[in-house]
Amino acid sequence: MSCDLTPEAVEQAVIKAKKARIQHLTREKGFILKREGSNQVAVLLPSVMPTGLSSQELTKMELDTRRQVLYYVEAFRRYLKGMEQCELTMIGPSIGFRETRRIKGKSMIKAEDVLNRKKCEDGVARGGWKPEIHKDTDKMATYMDVKEESWFDIPLGALQSDNIGNLYAAGRMISADETAF
Repeated sequence: MSCDLTPEAVEQAVIKAKKARIQHLTREKGFILKREGSNQVAVLLPSVMPTGLSSQELTKMELDTRRQVLYYVEAFRRYLKGMEQCELTMIGPSIGFRETRRIKGKSMIKAEDVLNRKKCEDGVARGGWKPEIHKDTDKMATYMDVKEESWFDIPLGALQSDNIGNLYAAGRMISADETAF
């Protein structure tokens, strides 16, 4: 199967689908990643923006993103060369949020800590990512350059709640500013 799966081709296919009045296409830009040695692909496109994360809102977003997937499949069949016979075989088990809530920690990881690969005395983990800026749901993330190809420390204080004793956070909930996150 010869397919053009570049972000530009995906964007053009979605634009054509929108002009043809295919609904529920929330983003024009995204990725289609082909699995090596296979005809399987993973699509990173459907998007929703949470506001408060009540159980009702989460349920609505789960349903909405699954609906979006079906419309993207239709758009790809019609407008993305080589995807005319594509089939949906799997959807992620649950919606994934990049960012929702974080604790206010005893310390906070800041953009400059990540960019300058800051090391600290109370480091309990290491981070090695480049900051991603997600300003618009219809645009690709912008990646910021870092000082060097190295790592930075994640301090214990970024995991410890500033005002609730013995409460620690992990993963997406640690104390970090929007850019460092």
